[in-house]
Amino acid sequence: MKKKWCFFLTCLLVISVVLYCGFIRLTQKNTSRTTEHIKNSFGTYYVPVSIIKLTETGLPCLSVEVEDKLFSMELDLGFRGDIAIESPFIHQIPTKSFICIKSMYGFRGIESQNTLYQMPKIGIGAMTFIQPILQEYSEKSRNDAVIVQEGSSLSPREIGRIGWELFHNVNLLLDIKNSKIAFCDSLETLKKQGNIVEDFIKTPLLIDRGLVEFMAESSTGSLRCMLDTGSTWNILNTEIEAGKSIEQVAWESENILEYPSFHIGNTDFGQIAFHRIPINIPIPIDAILGMEFFEDHLVFIDFAEKHVYFQKTTQK
Repeated sequence: MKKKWCFFLTCLLVISVVLYCGFIRLTQKNTSRTTEHIKNSFGTYYVPVSIIKLTETGLPCLSVEVEDKLFSMELDLGFRGDIAIESPFIHQIPTKSFICIKSMYGFRGIESQNTLYQMPKIGIGAMTFIQPILQEYSEKSRNDAVIVQEGSSLSPREIGRIGWELFHNVNLLLDIKNSKIAFCDSLETLKKQGNIVEDFIKTPLLIDRGLVEFMAESSTGSLRCMLDTGSTWNILNTEIEAGKSIEQVAWESENILEYPSFHIGNTDFGQIAFHRIPINIPIPIDAILGMEFFEDHLVFIDFAEKHVYFQKTTQK
């Protein structure tokens, strides 16, 4: 377990599960949105994009073009949606059009009402995403998605974040160690770009619950794990002692569980540590793999074929 996270006063755990009535009907009616993976139309592609910085709590940020303006936004695979912008900045998007109001939950399980809009387009690197759905989220939503060490204040946040559903038609490579991501059609194309793909571990991608998940095996049994670049820590969903708050237990050493082995497919990825914290969203989650995991492992999410690939590192 790396100790550098101990220097952060704030741990952001952005677990923004979008649950609202009519979402399926909404996306079906919105026929202008892409309905199939772009490789079916454009063939092979590889588009690298730099991670412009990490936040104070170690979350990756991308430069996002919105209406000819560039904004730094967090890349948050724990956010089920396309793009979200905090309420004080929503007026900077004049071309948005109202869709509806929906319910949203953070990891404490507190419900908040967020407004949805449609935008003409946004750009990330050389990629353009047509008619993404924009969510306006409030300070209440933000506060429900973070843990602040007692006696500390919230660290600065970016004005917005990008969720996994923006990428559901483009496969995504996450290379945090080298400060980049890439949109790519296949593992074969990654190989042509110089990546060593022979040691990638392949496992089914589970997105049926609106989260980016896969199955793993720990020393205590199976875990359905969520991939979340919006979480600083790896988290194991665990009840805490009655009368204690999440803030009281989050930094206690006894609430860190180290699995001596962690298997993805038939491969042992070695020891992985988890913070034991309750996750009270409506969808039951066993565990979250956050930036502690991504900083040491290359991850390729193949939305087209519904697989996720992991490259094992030899030493932390």
